[in-house]
Amino acid sequence: MSLPPELDFLEPYFVDSYQSLRSTDWLLSDFDDNVWMYSFGFKNPKRIEWDVELSDGSRLIDKKNKDLLDGLKYFLTGSTQANSASNSSGVRSSELARALHIVDFLLLNCEQFKLAQHGLAGLGRDNLKLILSEIGSSSDTAESVYAWSKRMSLYCLKLVLETSQVEIDLALKEWPDLAIITPQQIDENVLEVSLNLIPKIRAALYLKGLYRISRDKGYNPNSVTVSNEVYRNTLKARFDDKPIIGILSVQSGDDFVRELLPIPVATGSREKMGDSNFSEYRRTLYSLGNLHDLGLPAPSTEDLISAKNFTIKTEAAGRFRTLPSHIVFGAVRNSIEFYLKHGSDIVDGYCRAALYCKNQQISLNDLTDKQLKKVVGHRLTSLGVESLGLSRRSAGTQYASTTKGMKSEYFTKLRSNHGLIEMVKVLIGCTQVVVGALMGRRIGELLDLHVTDCLDVTEKWLVFVNRKSTYQLFGTRQVEARPIEPIAVKMIKSLIRMQKILKRIGFLSELKGLFASPSGKGNADFSQVAVYGFNQNLDFFCDYFETDTNEDGQRYYIRQHQLRRFFAMLFFYSSSFGGLETLQWMLGHTDVQHIWNYITESMDGASLRGAKAQFVAEALHSGDVASFESLAALLKTRYGTEDFTLVDTDELEDYLSDLMEKGAVEIEPEFIQDDEGQSFRVVARVMKEAA
Repeated sequence: MSLPPELDFLEPYFVDSYQSLRSTDWLLSDFDDNVWMYSFGFKNPKRIEWDVELSDGSRLIDKKNKDLLDGLKYFLTGSTQANSASNSSGVRSSELARALHIVDFLLLNCEQFKLAQHGLAGLGRDNLKLILSEIGSSSDTAESVYAWSKRMSLYCLKLVLETSQVEIDLALKEWPDLAIITPQQIDENVLEVSLNLIPKIRAALYLKGLYRISRDKGYNPNSVTVSNEVYRNTLKARFDDKPIIGILSVQSGDDFVRELLPIPVATGSREKMGDSNFSEYRRTLYSLGNLHDLGLPAPSTEDLISAKNFTIKTEAAGRFRTLPSHIVFGAVRNSIEFYLKHGSDIVDGYCRAALYCKNQQISLNDLTDKQLKKVVGHRLTSLGVESLGLSRRSAGTQYASTTKGMKSEYFTKLRSNHGLIEMVKVLIGCTQVVVGALMGRRIGELLDLHVTDCLDVTEKWLVFVNRKSTYQLFGTRQVEARPIEPIAVKMIKSLIRMQKILKRIGFLSELKGLFASPSGKGNADFSQVAVYGFNQNLDFFCDYFETDTNEDGQRYYIRQHQLRRFFAMLFFYSSSFGGLETLQWMLGHTDVQHIWNYITESMDGASLRGAKAQFVAEALHSGDVASFESLAALLKTRYGTEDFTLVDTDELEDYLSDLMEKGAVEIEPEFIQDDEGQSFRVVARVMKEAA
């Protein structure tokens, strides 16, 4: 049927569904080709190779498997058709990825599903539910669909057996770091192999040329190359990167590990798949029924309906765990005190050491402890500085500290200021804490700060790129400036001064990001700023100052998204200790309500809701029931008491967050105008009874 030009918009509704499935817009190849190239606006098109082996030894492209091949092809093209007119390319790309995960799962378990014998029609309701159960068993499809860690374990064991022991021994001598296994790697190990085999496995991977360098994560096996062997008979898995398996990582820089296990930064384990994502996989699997309309074998309608109604216990979306306010107040205090007492001496000492090495034409790593103590001066040596860094290993040492005694000794030396590099990292961590807590910026915005232009000419404003300001700017991000506390400026300027001195003497090749830091092993250059290094500086800070631990012995290791939430907390706490003047200066507003408007515009809803819940929870926990009488009455029905000092603060905070999400409670500032000006109080309104 030929439509007149003015009715062209109706064309898609008159296209035969069979033909539209064969010529979907993302498919760059002919439908009948054995190799598909496809793209959703990717920089480089991706590929699907249909010539894979089935469990009976036949190939999927063989004539006998034509119905199965066509069914899988139409399943993929149909997965993006339902909302093709309204959905973005990113959404449709995700839809295809889910369909590919299902196909790969079928191919990996081809024998169990008797796919070669019975095709897609042989998938009964039990098989369909099994597919959904397995895929939904983890939020990480690398594990739920592909069993990545288990298959990698088998691959590594097989590779070691096939590799010459003589060559393995030579490789370990050539690259001693292959044998270094850190405590953190042991704690997080997911491979099902004996630890004493890890050095040999790494050596075998190295000999096969599988290691590649990652900018901030050391050397890791090339998972795509491995996948081409492990997942040879899949469509998607063989071409995709897989998660890094930490026990196989060989650190090219620092092998610092935290002293204690961390308190989780998010509530909810997220081990299982979230409900929304599981529903999408269930919808995609149900679309196998479309094959009936094409006259192709498919699971029965009854079995598909049964699968459509199938549910599993999914994981609720987690929230970021807030830091108790006293942790952040204490961290900010420790940071400022450390800078005021030692900041200048640390910067001067490190620069003197670098200048001495340049004059002597030796690398910083060749500096002896005796030379270092002579160069850095009395103030640092009296503080405890004895060596360049605690992570440098003497020649012939292959293993990092893995015993409790050696680990304890390391952190005792850290807190005794024995390592100059560690003190530099702690100083940088102090600056990150102060800037992060007082400015409330996203971590990406802090990573973007550069020593050359992070402060304006008056040195009173922090200049940053707003990561969420692309609307109507054609994707470019807007440069903004915000007033910054003088003490934070001084701390920033000390880091700028250090880099400028090191650049002037030729120690640094170029000026870098504000929070760039030296390698713990004494390598010449500073690392580029990345999330890994940024968080490592915060970890040094937390272990140095021994931030609080919980009853399980886990430590609060601070992260920027927690400091960002604390920024909103400052507003609420200012109502009780009169700190609005500081906020007014920081935000450039004199009106209290203007300050609140800025905070609500700058913070996402979840972070702001969490800050409100935390403030009220801490107030109730400290005994301030009088300020929140109606809320306390509601909470009494749940906890059976008005003595909220008996209730865990985290539990109380989570419950308040739930109440706000359901609309049962509102927590807002109430602004008051009187003869002394404008002030506010925090009010909690009970809107309806909680379920």
